[in-house]
Amino acid sequence: MLPYDGLPTRQFWKTGVQPFSSDTIQDIYSPKWPIDGLRIATAGSCFAQEIARAMRARKYNVLDVEPKPPGIPEKVANQYGYSLYSARHGNIYTARHLLQLTKEALGVLEISPKLYVLKKGGRYYDAFRPKVEPNGLPSAGEVIEQRNDHLRRFRSLLYECDLFIFTLGLTEAWFHKDTQIVYQIAPALTSGAYDPNENEFRNLRFSEIMSDMLEFRDLAKSINPDMRFLLTVSPVPLTATALPQHVLVSTMRSKSVLRAVAGELSEAYDDIDYFPSFELLSTPFLGSGFFEDNKRTVKRSGVEAVMRSFFNAHAGIKQMQVELPSEPRTEGEVVCEDALLEAFAPR
Repeated sequence: MLPYDGLPTRQFWKTGVQPFSSDTIQDIYSPKWPIDGLRIATAGSCFAQEIARAMRARKYNVLDVEPKPPGIPEKVANQYGYSLYSARHGNIYTARHLLQLTKEALGVLEISPKLYVLKKGGRYYDAFRPKVEPNGLPSAGEVIEQRNDHLRRFRSLLYECDLFIFTLGLTEAWFHKDTQIVYQIAPALTSGAYDPNENEFRNLRFSEIMSDMLEFRDLAKSINPDMRFLLTVSPVPLTATALPQHVLVSTMRSKSVLRAVAGELSEAYDDIDYFPSFELLSTPFLGSGFFEDNKRTVKRSGVEAVMRSFFNAHAGIKQMQVELPSEPRTEGEVVCEDALLEAFAPR
């Protein structure tokens, strides 16, 4: 008898992949535990917004510690960072940014306002989440006050949630040179200026990202020992790369490293799970057609295929019929700060 005799059909390419497409493939995900009834927090890069939206549509208990003010239409609220995630932090593209935010919220790290209050055109912005106030604020004091309130709310989120869902997006990041404080996006995109004496670009390595995620896990569990984590990797390619190489090569390097980190964590820890949204949308073996013509924006059909696979995999969860938008999603409906880099592409 060979060790492959009697294995399930999903473990063979001929029966597990060959007959299927991304929206028909079966048994690609085996959850470690059910999520029904859990208090859920979501964060991460742009694609994580789709996860939060789909879970809310299916009436899961997705927390929102910074809800939109009453009377504001949802589309307008999204432009100001409301209802995208469980807190109003905007997109968190890197593990280092998630760790930094957690350290701030728990009082482990104190960052001088000089490093995050940006002034542009007479208005003031938070460099760690510049798009949550797209028109800026009238004073530096208001930026500081808003940030302190945000940190208190994010701390409460870490206390409250049972499951923290995080979508890993990028390895490339911009730092303050002297302090190694990480920014959400390149400083020039928010302040209009770039100073090579103050800022530096880094492409984070596997070991650094692994260390960041483990430190985040330890900090979160220090105040909430029962918290669990679900990781995904964004299938959305890089808008641009700061490395002197083709953006496709940078994209594959970035996603490969993030996928390896997520897999290693899921294999090593019972409280960390991984869902293969990246594989469902980015592998040529399951067909194409889930991206818009720009080859970056995931179509509505692709989002629905991924989320259907996720929810169908959770045994014991009652499948509910929900109305999700059927029209193609436009780039503006998902808030992605890194899309600003397209303005720098040659005409």
